[in-house]
Amino acid sequence: MRSPVENVLSFDLEHWYSATLLRDAVTDPTERIEESVEIVLDLLARRGVKATFFVVGEVARDHPELVAQIAADGHEIGSHGHTHRPLFELTREQFSHEIERSTAAIQDATGTMPVGFRAPNFSVTPRTQWAIAVLEASEYQYDSSVFPVRTPMYGVTGAPVRPYSIDPTAPFEDRPADHALVELPLAVFHPRFKLPVAGGFYARLLPTQLLQRGIRTLNARGLPATIYFHPWEFNPAVKTPSVTAHKRFVSFHGINRLKSKLETLLDTFTFTTAASVAREYANENDLVSYDTPSPVFQSEDSR
Repeated sequence: MRSPVENVLSFDLEHWYSATLLRDAVTDPTERIEESVEIVLDLLARRGVKATFFVVGEVARDHPELVAQIAADGHEIGSHGHTHRPLFELTREQFSHEIERSTAAIQDATGTMPVGFRAPNFSVTPRTQWAIAVLEASEYQYDSSVFPVRTPMYGVTGAPVRPYSIDPTAPFEDRPADHALVELPLAVFHPRFKLPVAGGFYARLLPTQLLQRGIRTLNARGLPATIYFHPWEFNPAVKTPSVTAHKRFVSFHGINRLKSKLETLLDTFTFTTAASVAREYANENDLVSYDTPSPVFQSEDSR
């Protein structure tokens, strides 16, 4: 029996060779984005599941028909920045420009303004918390960039593991606030035992049973699990021997088994879009809404 808690299923849509560990190591790559997305869309259609695709603005600009097809299939389109550069490499002004460009590219491709954002490499941390104010000023309504455990590449020690309203002056604290921007942190195994089970490399590395147990533990506390993947992680054709063994392991280990793992999760748990979970949290907590909300955040009755 599936848990009644709705979890977030999301995909970060970027070129496989733009991943942090590969972008400076791969030369003359073969583009696999359309075939990778087709694999994922087919899987979701067969399971009748809707997801959020956080799309890099340059991808929306260069492949508008692909992004439009994802939206036409009923999936939500969010922003993943414009150039897939982590916020660590940007100034506040540069990030503001990235948001403006990615928003415009997605709107051109789909006809709808994105309301959700995920930073490349989960790079919203204490070093870059200025990004929260930029997102609010850009009329985004939720973020899903906070990884509530410190890793060698990203993460925020002590950050909440449940959805919460972000106070820009204390963006990693779950305290009463009426700010409209909702944070959907990435899933960890347990509120106290914060082993990452959010997807990506962790899903490729860990046994399916451990991923299931982590999601089930969160759901038992009434908490949604936010998990993520990349479409290229379902396409073994992206694997290349031209990078170091360490980068090959982190980037490609478990790719051949990931589709089966995701199918098991989809059969076990209930998943929906990030906007749906953020909207539910906002409604339950009577958060301030924008004067002109995006159609994605309107009530179901008003659509």
